[in-house]
Amino acid sequence: IGEQRIVEVEYVTVSLNVQGNLGSGGGTTVSYVAGSNLSALRAVTIDGAGQAVYANNDSIANATVVGVTKNSATTGSPVSICTEGIITDNAWNWTKGPILLGTNGVLTQTPPGSGLVFLQVGRALTPTSMAVDVDIAILTI
Repeated sequence: IGEQRIVEVEYVTVSLNVQGNLGSGGGTTVSYVAGSNLSALRAVTIDGAGQAVYANNDSIANATVVGVTKNSATTGSPVSICTEGIITDNAWNWTKGPILLGTNGVLTQTPPGSGLVFLQVGRALTPTSMAVDVDIAILTI
């Protein structure tokens, strides 16, 4: 009538060490050398020398965001960058919704004016937390 099969299943346990911001829920973090003095909690891009510098909404090229800095860094020192995940800061006061790239890597919820790049860097989950999830840059007219 029917055929019986015995199948052996092997279970594998995978352990992930996911780094996150102090006080945050974790995420994906990379480290780059700072190409200039950088503040924490700013959007950054990677320059031609392979170093982290502030992203800017003045052009598509400058708005190629890698992520958000998790710490401040001086020129030539390492900076941790959250490329995806949740970051918290008690000084923030976000409204739920998109968080955008502003000037010099500043995170804002105010849409840019004409001729500037509209880039969603993430979204506010609570007044003091955001999910970093960089979107596609759009040049405004």
